[in-house]
Amino acid sequence: MPLRRNPLFVGRADDLRQLARALNVGGNAVIGQLTIAAATGLGGIGKTQLACEFVHRYGQYFAGGVFWLSFADPGAVPTEVAACGGGPEFDTLPLDEQVWRVQAAWKLPIPRLLIFDNCEDEDLLNQWCPPHGGCRILITSRRHHWDAALGVQSVPLGVLPRHESLALLHAFRPDVPSSDPDLDAIAEALGDLPLALHLAGSFLAHYRHAITPTHYLQRLLTPTLLDDVSLRAVGISPTQHVQHVARTFEQSYARLDFADSVDALALLLLARAACFAPGEPISRWLLLQTLALADDPNGLFLAEDALTRLINLGLLEPSDADAVCLHRLVVAFVRTVALDTAAQEAVETTMFEVADRLNQIGDPQPLQELESHLRYLTEGALSRQDLRAASLSRALGMHMQMLGAYAEARRYFEQALAIHEQVLRAEQPATEHSLHSLAVHVQVLRAFVEAQRYIEQALVVGEPGSHTAYTDSARSAWFQGKYVEAQQAIERALAIQERVLGEAHPDTARSLHSLGLVLWVQGMYPQAQQAVERALAIQERVLGEAHPDTARSLNILGEVLYAQGAYTTAQRFYERSWVIREQILGSNHPDTARSLNDLGEIYWLQGKHVEAQHYHARALEIQERVLGEAHPDTARSLHILGRVLREQGDLAAAQAYVERALLIFARRLDPHHPEIKSARATLATLTRLTAVERGEDTKR
Repeated sequence: MPLRRNPLFVGRADDLRQLARALNVGGNAVIGQLTIAAATGLGGIGKTQLACEFVHRYGQYFAGGVFWLSFADPGAVPTEVAACGGGPEFDTLPLDEQVWRVQAAWKLPIPRLLIFDNCEDEDLLNQWCPPHGGCRILITSRRHHWDAALGVQSVPLGVLPRHESLALLHAFRPDVPSSDPDLDAIAEALGDLPLALHLAGSFLAHYRHAITPTHYLQRLLTPTLLDDVSLRAVGISPTQHVQHVARTFEQSYARLDFADSVDALALLLLARAACFAPGEPISRWLLLQTLALADDPNGLFLAEDALTRLINLGLLEPSDADAVCLHRLVVAFVRTVALDTAAQEAVETTMFEVADRLNQIGDPQPLQELESHLRYLTEGALSRQDLRAASLSRALGMHMQMLGAYAEARRYFEQALAIHEQVLRAEQPATEHSLHSLAVHVQVLRAFVEAQRYIEQALVVGEPGSHTAYTDSARSAWFQGKYVEAQQAIERALAIQERVLGEAHPDTARSLHSLGLVLWVQGMYPQAQQAVERALAIQERVLGEAHPDTARSLNILGEVLYAQGAYTTAQRFYERSWVIREQILGSNHPDTARSLNDLGEIYWLQGKHVEAQHYHARALEIQERVLGEAHPDTARSLHILGRVLREQGDLAAAQAYVERALLIFARRLDPHHPEIKSARATLATLTRLTAVERGEDTKR
């Protein structure tokens, strides 16, 4: 055993126990059955250090001894094996004889522990593994995948948990509390990689009088952090390995051969992986899609081989069955050495196409697992102010709007529009899309005057006679209260969609939903019900029963039935809509709040004022947090709560809620808006009831 125990070793308790179980330490191994375990992971993850700690903790259980062999140089392995032997005149024997005697001893049933350090080759392992006997073999390797015939039990190592990273840094600088935020930020910048943490800790300890953790952190917050002297040889290596983070990655990268078809594809994949958000899981299908291999049936198999190659070199880490991860320091390394100039464009284009397709589904959940990458790529692209940046920004805005993050959504929509107007001079459909997105967004915020302005601009640059133009015309008429005109425009759009897209298309269902809405506003309840029921049937069949569009149609159907006095049936639709929104959009989404308000209204009509107050209060809490205290929807909930509290006799609280609602309505709505008229009537009633309660003369 050439390595002494490292006094700075921290954590890894679960990994050590997993290795002990895999090697059946302290148990009864099956006679003649070899046991092999492999600690795997990228360079610098601490595989050798873990094996060293394992030996010092568990070596006592191996009566035949512990033997450490370096497999870094395949040609030197026979010498490493021979060094495990001993006895009278053993050193005088030829090397082949020494090797034969050691291998013969390994076949005996006595338990021995063999460490094959840095064993990357399956053939090499197969060549030197004893075929039977009491040996247990612990491999350290970057290779993740092993041929099943070898019987290797892999124990993949991840980076250190943050608390263990802090403990390691604190061991070098005990004068700095492990809770120091700078140490946490240093661990974050280094991605909790043990080698990098060890080097950083050594640097901070060696130059404790020359640099503080705060100043050192600033050195790391640059794209060229791997060039920092602190991440090169400083201090003593506990594993006698290269004390250089970039060179550790270079050892793997240098094994990729441009002349090999699999390796050439691996280099393309690696360059593309380095464009995504550092350290975040990347779906395998998304990464492969950046290569545009859809038309090449054999290309997909070649790409899978390339991914496996990168994983076995320890450059990519399998995150789960369907994703891979590129460590943030490997990202920094790849960006300095990759020669693929097309990688960034390929990744951004793919990300937009995927995001746009998922946004059209109308369900935010599928895109949420990719949101970190969409956000990272968008923020990076916006510095260029080009059309790809605008497309990414609009796609991210649509996603954030579906999530109910309206402030963020607006920011991205406005940036997309600004780029389009600057680059395209407001003459291309892309500008129309941005205007339309902003119009829909500010409509959600109940800023109808502003929405009208965007719609009018979209109509100018849009294609006349298209279903999109008719839809925009319908919105414009709706904003102005011209419901007959809105109905006519929607019917024209619907006719085009049924002819071009088909009667069972989601966009057709959305127009049917809008038609039902405008008919409902006009009091044409049977016709509205028929239109919404058609929309709902399409959505349940095409999108599924648990989809935001389905929930929206269920909700408006409840409104139509409510207006016709069918309260019990309306409640069932409201409840179905609420359940879907809770499940898909979450409990803090504005649409979920609207469902809560609808349910509260139903309970209020039934005289269940306590239950009604519960639902309305929950809705108000969501709206104040997500939409803000000055949003019309927030004011509407305040007004409703005021009415509910009035029914319970709490006139003072009711009046306070309604007065707050009126202040918001006065700032955000037209003076003649029905909401203002209704709230004033409620306040007048409360004032009169309060006066009666006080015994005042209400006729005065």
